[in-house]
Amino acid sequence: MKKNISNFILLLFILLSYRSYSTHIIGGEIFYECLGYGKDTTTRKYLITIKLYRDCSPGVMSDFDTNLGFTIYRQSGNKYVNTKAGNGGNSEYSITWDRIRHHIDPPTYACLQLPKNVCGEAGIYQYTVELPIINEKYVIVWQRCCRNQTITNIMDPLNTGATFTIEIHPEAQRTCNNSPQFKNFPPTVLCANAPFTFDHSAVDKEGDQLIYEFCEPLKGGGRGGGNGCASPNPTPDCVPPFSPVDYAFPYSAQFPMGGNPPITIGSTDGLISGTPNIIGQFVVSVCVYEYRNGVLLSVLRRDFQFNVASCEGTIEPKLGGSNQLTQDQFEITVCGSNQYQIQNNSLDPKYIHEILWTYENGGLIDTFIGWAPLIKFKEGGLHNGRFIINPNTNCGDTGYFKITLVPDLKSQFTAEYDSCKAGPVKFKDLSSSTYSNILNWTWSLGDGFTAFNQNPTLQYLRPGTYPVLLSIKDNYGCESKVFQNIDWYPAPDVIVFRPNVNEGCVPLNVEFKNVSFPTDNSYKFLWKFSDGTRDSGIAVQHKFISKGVYDLKLEVTSPLGCYNEGDFKDVIYVYDPPTASWTVDSTIVNLNNPVVHVKDQSAGTIGRTWIVDNTQYFFDPALQIELKDTGYHHIRMIATDRFLCTDTLDTDVYVYRDFTLFMPNAFTPNGDGKNDEFGPVGQINSLEKYELTIYDRWGSKVFTTEDPNQFWNGKFDNDGKELPPGTYVYDLVYKVIRKDVVHEHKMLTLLK
Repeated sequence: MKKNISNFILLLFILLSYRSYSTHIIGGEIFYECLGYGKDTTTRKYLITIKLYRDCSPGVMSDFDTNLGFTIYRQSGNKYVNTKAGNGGNSEYSITWDRIRHHIDPPTYACLQLPKNVCGEAGIYQYTVELPIINEKYVIVWQRCCRNQTITNIMDPLNTGATFTIEIHPEAQRTCNNSPQFKNFPPTVLCANAPFTFDHSAVDKEGDQLIYEFCEPLKGGGRGGGNGCASPNPTPDCVPPFSPVDYAFPYSAQFPMGGNPPITIGSTDGLISGTPNIIGQFVVSVCVYEYRNGVLLSVLRRDFQFNVASCEGTIEPKLGGSNQLTQDQFEITVCGSNQYQIQNNSLDPKYIHEILWTYENGGLIDTFIGWAPLIKFKEGGLHNGRFIINPNTNCGDTGYFKITLVPDLKSQFTAEYDSCKAGPVKFKDLSSSTYSNILNWTWSLGDGFTAFNQNPTLQYLRPGTYPVLLSIKDNYGCESKVFQNIDWYPAPDVIVFRPNVNEGCVPLNVEFKNVSFPTDNSYKFLWKFSDGTRDSGIAVQHKFISKGVYDLKLEVTSPLGCYNEGDFKDVIYVYDPPTASWTVDSTIVNLNNPVVHVKDQSAGTIGRTWIVDNTQYFFDPALQIELKDTGYHHIRMIATDRFLCTDTLDTDVYVYRDFTLFMPNAFTPNGDGKNDEFGPVGQINSLEKYELTIYDRWGSKVFTTEDPNQFWNGKFDNDGKELPPGTYVYDLVYKVIRKDVVHEHKMLTLLK
C-alpha cells in the first residue's frame, strides 16, 4: 500500500512555559503496589508511584520537579484527615526524582511526516509508605499548577492547576490489593477528521474487573502566594473533595473533544475511539474503577492532553455499509435487491481526484470511473471487484470488495388445524431463496410461544387470535419476515363446569363457573336449569328457592360458531332449613337459686350455640346457666345443620330477690343520729313503682317522693321550716316486679 504527502500541515501548539508554575506538565497518574504487612498485621506497606508526562518541545524551559511532595488522606466519616498531621510540621511525603527520563515516541501516520519538534517524556517518582488497615479509604494526592495556556476545552487554563489522585478502599487494604496500571500513554498528536482507536486499558495483577469512563479532570493549586490551596504547589496538598475543571461550552467530561462520531471510551475494554473534528489541545481524564466480586477496591485516574492537528494528504480506501475484512478488503451483502449503490467513505476526499472501479457482472467485467457507482447486477450470487484511488499516482491506494446478492429471499408459511376441534396447529415453512441457504427459522407464535425449528407444531392453551411471525435468516445474514393471524376458537371436546357448592338448604345461592377447555369470555354460554330458568355468561349466580334435586344443561358456542353441549343430572341438592327446638325449665328464678336448665331438642342439626346476655357462648347439648344478677337475662340458641343453615330461638329469664317493706309509725328528727328520718325499711330492690306522700292533720301535703331511697327529715319538703311534733298521715303506693300494686294509708308520729 503506497502513501504520499500532499500539502502536509500540522498545527504546532505553543506550549507556554513558566518555571514557577510548571506549565510543562501534560499529564500524569498515581498507582500503588502492596508489598505485604508492615510492622505487624494491622498495617500494609505500599510502593507509591507517581508518573508524570511533560512537553519537551523546544522553548519549554522548565523540567520535572527535583523534589515532589505528596499527601495521603484517610477518610473519617464525612471528613478527611492528613496521615502525617502533627508530625512536627512535616505534613507531606517527599520524593526525590531519580532524573531518569522515558521518551514518548511520536505516532506514525500514513502519508504524514510529523515535525521534529513534537516531543514528550515521562518522569517517575516512587516512595514506600506504611499505612494502618482501616475500614475507610485512603486518598493519595499530588497537586501542581498550572496547565498550558493553549488548552481549548477548559476555562482559564493558565490559572488552573491539576490534581492527581488514587484511592485505596477498605477491601483493597484487607486483601493487599495492587492497583491497575495503564499500559500505554496516548499519542501526542491526533489527526483531525481521521478515525482513530487507542488502547487506553490497564493491567491488573489480580485480574480484577476494570470499568473505564471519561471523568472530570480536577483542579489543584493556582497562581497565588504561600503554600495554601491557591499556591502553585500546595503544601500539604489540599483536602478532598476536589473541584473539577470548568469546561468551556460545548465540552464536558464525557464529551471532552467533540468529534463526529464523538470520542468515546469502551467501559470494559478501555478503547478510546472516534473521529476528532476540531483542531486544538484538549484536557481528558480517564477513571478506572477496580472491582472484585462487586466490591470497589480502588479508583485509578489519569489526566492528560490530546493534541489534534490538521493532517493533510492521507489516502485510505473505505467502503461504508460493509464488513471490513482487512485494511483494504471489504465484504458487502445485498438483501432483497438486484442493484447496489456503493457507499464510498475513502479518505481524504479532497485529495482524491479519480477512482477506477472494476467488477464482475453477468460473466463480464464492468468498469466505472467516479466516486461511487450504482451497480445493476444481472444475476444474484457472488461478485468480485476492486477500486483504485488516484490510479497511476504516488499517493494512491487500492481497495477490494466482494458483493453477494440475495435478491429473492422470501418467507412464507401455512397453518393446518381443525377450526372446531381443540387440537394442535401444524405450521409448515414454505420459504425460498435461489442464491442462498436458509439456516435459521424464528417463530413467534403468540401467547408467549416461540420455536426455532423449520416446521413446528403447537397446542395452544387457550382460545384467541394469535399473531404469528416467521423470521428467516440465510447463510449470508439476509432476513425476511412474514406475518399472519391464526384464529383458534374450537369448541370444547368435553363440557365441564364447577359449582361452588353441590348441596344446601333453601334459599341456596350457587355460583356456576365454566371450566371447559378451550373457552374464554368470547364464547357464548347458555345455562338451562331444571327449575325452568336460564342464564348466560362464562360464570353465573343462581338461587334455588325450593327443596329438590336439580339438573343442568350447558350449551357452548365459539366465536366461529363451533358448538357443543352437556347434560348433567342431579347436580344440586336443596333441602329445607333446620327447625330449632328446646326446653327451658323456668323463666323466673330467685336470686337465692338463680339456675336455669336449657336443653337442645332440635332434629337434623349438627350443633348449636347458646348466647347468654350477648357475652357468654356455650356449645353443649344441655346447659345449666347460673344468673348472678337480678333483672332480665336474654338467652338465645342458634341451631346449625350440616350445610351451616341456622334457626334461632330466644327467651328472657327474670331473676328476682325476696321483697320486704316496713314503714315505722314514729321517728325523732332531733339530730342525734338515731331514727332521724322516716322511710321504708327492708329488702326493696325489686320495686317497679314507689310513691310516698305525707300530710299534716289538716290535710296539707308536707312531703312527697318517688325515690324509695329519699326519706322525710321532718321539715317541709325536706328543706323548709321544721314541722311541729304530732300526728301525720302518709299515703304509700308501690309495686313489686311481677306482683300487684299495694296501697297503704296510715298514721305516723313525729316526736321531738
